[in-house]
Amino acid sequence: MDEVFKIREVGRVIIVDLIGELDRFSVLSIKNEIRTLLKKGSSKLVVNFQSIDHINSTIIGALVTMQHLARESGGDLRLCGLKDHIRRTFDLIGASKILQIFDKEEEAIASYG
Repeated sequence: MDEVFKIREVGRVIIVDLIGELDRFSVLSIKNEIRTLLKKGSSKLVVNFQSIDHINSTIIGALVTMQHLARESGGDLRLCGLKDHIRRTFDLIGASKILQIFDKEEEAIASYG
């Protein structure tokens, strides 16, 4: 399977850069990585969509689940870098009321204080 994400740190925030086509298998891989990060004590997570052109409701549902897992572990999950048409999808299904979405990565990182 092609690489679908990269992990990097900016200060105490973990950035998950999505870089490949998102499907149910890649989302499972991302979800497992986020679980691993949470178990290791990482609590400030940002998922960067800058390189993603397509998304579906299954992926959005998985992100809501990932946010729930992060909050259960005392952390949180933020999103950034969504293209306009992807952001509209989040808005249409109501996910933007549940997930914290920022235009820029720097804003998502700064929101952790």
